[in-house]
Order: sequence, then C-alpha cells, then structure tokens
Amino acid sequence: MRSGQCCLAGREWLARATTNSRVVASLLMAFDEQSAGIRQDGSMTLVVIDSNAVHRDPWMKNAPGQELLAHASRGDCKVVFPQVVLDELLRQQHDWVQENHDAVTKVVDRMRGNPIDVSDTAKELKSSFEGLSKQIDESFDALKAHPGVEVAPIPAAPDVTARLVARDLARKRPFLEVGSEGWSAGYRDAVIWETVLECLGWLEANEKLIFVTADKGFLTDDKKSLHPNLLDDLDRLRVAHGRVVSAQTTARALAEVRAVVEHAAKTREMVEVATNELFSLDGRDISLQTVYGGDYDYPDFVKFEMPSLESAMIAAIDQNTSWVFDEEVDGVVSGTSEVVLSVQGAVEKSTWFQEDGGELELELYDDLNDWYFEVGATIVARAVVEIDVSGGPGQYGVTSIVLQDAPQDPHVTIDLSNFENSADAQVANER
Repeated sequence: MRSGQCCLAGREWLARATTNSRVVASLLMAFDEQSAGIRQDGSMTLVVIDSNAVHRDPWMKNAPGQELLAHASRGDCKVVFPQVVLDELLRQQHDWVQENHDAVTKVVDRMRGNPIDVSDTAKELKSSFEGLSKQIDESFDALKAHPGVEVAPIPAAPDVTARLVARDLARKRPFLEVGSEGWSAGYRDAVIWETVLECLGWLEANEKLIFVTADKGFLTDDKKSLHPNLLDDLDRLRVAHGRVVSAQTTARALAEVRAVVEHAAKTREMVEVATNELFSLDGRDISLQTVYGGDYDYPDFVKFEMPSLESAMIAAIDQNTSWVFDEEVDGVVSGTSEVVLSVQGAVEKSTWFQEDGGELELELYDDLNDWYFEVGATIVARAVVEIDVSGGPGQYGVTSIVLQDAPQDPHVTIDLSNFENSADAQVANER
C-alpha cells in the first residue's frame, strides 16, 4: 500500500541523504581496504620466524631480511619471533662468543711463562668479550623494538603439556625419532608450532601466516610444504591450508609478502574506481527515454524494477556491502556490491489514488501542483561493475556498470536506517 502521509520535509531529507551517502562511501572505501588485507594495526600478514631459518643472520641484516623489516615498518606485515626462537638464537650467539673467548684464552695461556707478562692482555680480552655479550643483548633488544616486529609468548594453555606429550607418543611431527635407539627430538619445535597455531588467532579469516622454516620436522621430505601432521592441526582448527604458507628462507617469505601487498594495492584501486563509478550515478536521470528505433526504455545501467515515475532520478545511493571481486579474466575483473537507492520522481494524482499492488511501495513527499505529487521509493539493488585492469596499476578503469535487482535472502536484513526521515521518526516517538 502506498503511504497517504505527505512529508513536507522530503526535499530536505533527500539532500541530507545524498550528502550522507558520500560520507558513507568514503567510510566503506576504508572498510574495503581493510578487508583487502590492509588493517590499520598492520597485522594482516604474519611472518613467523623459526630459528634455523635465520641462525646465520638472526638480526636479518641481509638484503631480503632488511626489505622484510621495511615492509613490517610500513605496516604491510608483522614479523613475529616466537619467544622460544629468540631464546634459542640468543643462546647460540652467546655460545659463539664464549667459544671464541675460550679459544683465544687458550692461546694467551700458552704464552704464560715467557718473559712477556700476558696478565693484562687476558683481563682486557675478558672485558672485551663481556662487552661483545652485552652488544648481543642490546642488538636483540633493538630487533624486538623494531616497528612491526613482535614476540609471541610461549603458549601457556593449561593443557599444552599434555598435548605435547600425546603428540610425542603418537610420533607426530614436528617430533622426530633419531639415532639407533629412536630417541625423541623436537620439543622446542613442538612449542614453536603451538605458537604458530596461537598466532593464527591474531588473524582474520582471510589473512595469511607465512612460517619461515627449513626444519625437516615441520616439512615434507621435499621441503616444499608443511607435513601432513601439521595440516591435520589446521583441519582441526578449520583453517584453510592456503592461509599457512611455508617459506624456507626470508627471501621466499619476502616474495610472499610482496604478493600480498601487490594484491592489496590492486584491490584498493579497484575499490576506488568501482566506488567512484557507482556514486557518479547519484543524481542521474532514470526516466524512460527514446531509444533506437523510436521505442522507450530506461538508461542502460538501469536493470532493476522501476516504479512508474515521471522525471525520475537517483536522489541518493548507499552501499550495504563491500565490493566483492571475481578473478581476473582476459584483463577484466567483475565486482558486485549490494546497494540501496533512493529514487525520486513525480506521479499523477489520479494514478496515486488508484490501487496497484504490482507497484513498488512509494512514499509521498510533496504536493507539486494540481496534477502531480512528488514521491520516492527505496530500492535494494546489486551494483555490477567490470573493470579493465590490463593497463596495470594506476590505469584501472570501469568499462561498464549496471544496477540490477538484488537477489533476496530471507536470512539477511537490509539496513535502511540511513534512508529514514529522522525528523518524522522523532515526532512519531514523541507521540
């Protein structure tokens, strides 16, 4: 049934809705960037480091390590050191200093008894090596303080010890049996894997974790993927296998991060051009028009059910969902978004007072003259865009956009709050 209430504030409401819709568009664009992988806390991709992958360069001073840390500084990823990994790397470095100190001390000791007094030399060497140990501690403190670097604590769940014992007894990786007696090895690796599983809880459902390890306890024999025992853990947690990627080196991890960043940049640009194209339809005439052959039809982009209006136009647009993009095909990407349209136009008064259940529900805004009312309708539609991405970044462009009838899901409620007349609602509440 059409409403018989005349809303004299209709024009003002439409002006506010149009302005608000542009604000909503900018907010949704920010939301779409986040859903594409750019989260403002910088944790959209986690790069979890195993000790054996960086034992020769724990400070990640090589070129791939430095670029990876630069990505972390920019918020493209987070580099995560499990606490047990940092402890192991720190111990290795202190062991290295101690071994060299012991070797030099033996040389100095062999010089004792000769006319040359080496006592001061031995003291100076001891002081120098103690200084090296202090430098090592400071260098690890600097690494932990680097922007985008985090330390994941040792898992402290009440049942973690029982889980590790059960895993060891079941001979599941990363535990290994070594030597002729089949001794169990891999306790620290098992703690690292438990840390990796906990780190997955930091991520959203579409975000990725890159596990940097070359340890055979974690990998298949060809070292190309995670061992099936570890994949079983992902299945238990309902984590898609593709979300956890193994990388044997920091260089391989860097390639993965680059791919994520490039995809995020591509999605961001597609969101921008699609949103701009959608809101370029705001204010467009959608009345019946003369087309080729003398017939009448609506503009090409209007593929939704239209109410019978004269001088019809789109008075406001709002996005109800983020853009969802398909895979690229021949340089073209298709995207969809559910939208809410406010359509405004005129209807003859004689038509208004006739019952017509097939029409979309109209709302009366104003009495234009002796023959016409100003009316409007709220329409839920689906925006479908095609974007040409063949020109590369910075050259994306929308080749077509249509607004079609949105499929109705009985389990989904459409939020029309932005299209309500707040002034009328307030009056109604006061009554």
